[in-house]
Amino acid sequence: MTNQEIANLVTERFSDQNHYKQFREFQYGERYRPYWELCMRALLDEELLGHIIFCNDLHHIPPVKSFLLYYRQELREITGREDAMLEVFVKKAIGAFWGMVFKFGLGYQTQESVSISLNREFMVRTASCFMGREKN
Repeated sequence: MTNQEIANLVTERFSDQNHYKQFREFQYGERYRPYWELCMRALLDEELLGHIIFCNDLHHIPPVKSFLLYYRQELREITGREDAMLEVFVKKAIGAFWGMVFKFGLGYQTQESVSISLNREFMVRTASCFMGREKN
């Protein structure tokens, strides 16, 4: 699947009845639009997505951690905070977004929650790494 095809899949199915309906407001709500757009920008950036996949696969660094650290400055601006502390809903929605990308877009079969210790920034303690991708 291309980045654009994955983006289309995420856009069409992210908050439908069979996936992450509890995050519909994250996808469509005006309040959360900057976060959604940042996630989509990351997904559509082929080089960045390649790095996120590489970090997940080889270094066991969850996509959420790679995303947050890469967009640290943008998230400071969105939150208006130097520590970029995220609301619980936003943290869970970003995790769901990357879960959708890796499980349904990229075909990873399993996931494992790992400690990422981003307590000074973002206030995120754990995130999922993804495994079991069929080799193409």
